[in-house]
Amino acid sequence: MRAIMDRYGEVVRQLAGQYQTILVDIQAAFDCVLTEVHPTALDLDRVHLKPTGHMIIAQAFLKAVKYPL
Repeated sequence: MRAIMDRYGEVVRQLAGQYQTILVDIQAAFDCVLTEVHPTALDLDRVHLKPTGHMIIAQAFLKAVKYPL
């Protein structure tokens, strides 16, 4: 599953460059957190996030749009 997601991520990265849009690299945000916590701390079933997982996405978005945290 991760290999497929990485391919999708690469397509999104290319599109963001092509259209000069902000890229929110959610996978990088999760990868950083996953060095410190077990994946079950973030989701219930590898798909549906717990509040902590949603917080990681929200923080990655705010960082990408340069909102002061």
